Amino acid sequence: MPRLNNKAQLQSNKYILIGIPSSGKSTIGKRAAKKLQIPFYDTDMLAYERLNLDHPAKLFLTSSIMRLVEEKSKLLTELAKLDSSAIIEIWPESALNPSDIKVMKKIGKIIYIKRETKDMIAGAKKRSQMVLHNMTTGKKIHMQSELINLYAKELSHLEALADLTLDNNGSLNEAVEKLAAMIQTGK
Repeated sequence: MPRLNNKAQLQSNKYILIGIPSSGKSTIGKRAAKKLQIPFYDTDMLAYERLNLDHPAKLFLTSSIMRLVEEKSKLLTELAKLDSSAIIEIWPESALNPSDIKVMKKIGKIIYIKRETKDMIAGAKKRSQMVLHNMTTGKKIHMQSELINLYAKELSHLEALADLTLDNNGSLNEAVEKLAAMIQTGK
């Protein structure tokens, strides 16, 4: 595989990572960006910072959800104006929003991070902080797992939107290498 010697060898392009929660967008994206020496932007984290939402629970305690949606769209538009290459991780809703889709299609390649749903749920349960109990059954409800199940219904849409698909069912290092190679070769 050819190695990049400097950032100038990459096209001035954006690589937009889409996928459902816990698919590996942030983890793989950050590591690939470091390897390729290009910036990584996580629109979730940037929007939380801008709105001063330092804990996910604050989102539900305030009327911030619509502001968060709007802020993420603004961020995507701002990132589209960057002159250099970058890896941009977006939230699943952006991949369903027609105006965000138009921006993504104009600025670069959309890469769908595909991972087995059962693996995403297992990982989410290990790190999930928000656990509720069903009032009737007493059964634990892992909020991250519920989100994964909800978004899994949109998989066909994400697959259709993507220019490229990265299979993230092996090791983290394999996924990082695959993403770096996709960006280097454009395929």
